[in-house]
Amino acid sequence: MTRQTLVSSLAILVLGALGVACKSGGVGDPCIPNLEYSATDPGAVETGAQIEDRSFQCETRVCLINHFRGRVTCPWGNTEGGSAVANAACYVPGTNVKVSQGVRPQCRERKDNVYCSCRCAGADSAAKYCECPAGYVCDEVTKSLDSTLMAKGDKYCVKEGNNASQDSSLCKSDGCDVGDMCGYTENKQQF
Repeated sequence: MTRQTLVSSLAILVLGALGVACKSGGVGDPCIPNLEYSATDPGAVETGAQIEDRSFQCETRVCLINHFRGRVTCPWGNTEGGSAVANAACYVPGTNVKVSQGVRPQCRERKDNVYCSCRCAGADSAAKYCECPAGYVCDEVTKSLDSTLMAKGDKYCVKEGNNASQDSSLCKSDGCDVGDMCGYTENKQQF
């Protein structure tokens, strides 16, 4: 009986340790906006922010696209979108289907502005709100491209130093289609 209890306890400890080692899928994890699975989507524009509140990639179900330009899965953009890389092409994630719209290169300083988030505050007294983890602040996401998804006063967990209400002007630096290609060796995001 003691041996069986010892084996059971050991099994629980091992399984618990494996669970701790797995990535949680929480706030800050990278996500691919669902629209990128369409060949006709040109990607996001840096003049606004938007959320996907039914993201299957995020444990929180919220993917924040925070003043980001282009497609997460195509950092250099494509020739039709003005990429300076010869024969640059974008593909629907996980397929060989080419994107039929012009995709602009990502902004160098905003290439990490798409990640899982959660609503941490708002006017809805009946809603459940999350607590932002270390390295994130609870901030209002302004200039939403879809006011039906983000109501005025809704706040989401945003990376510190990456304020959601940041200047919505065009990219301040070169895109990912010049120089060091923003650290990418291929024209696709690697998670």
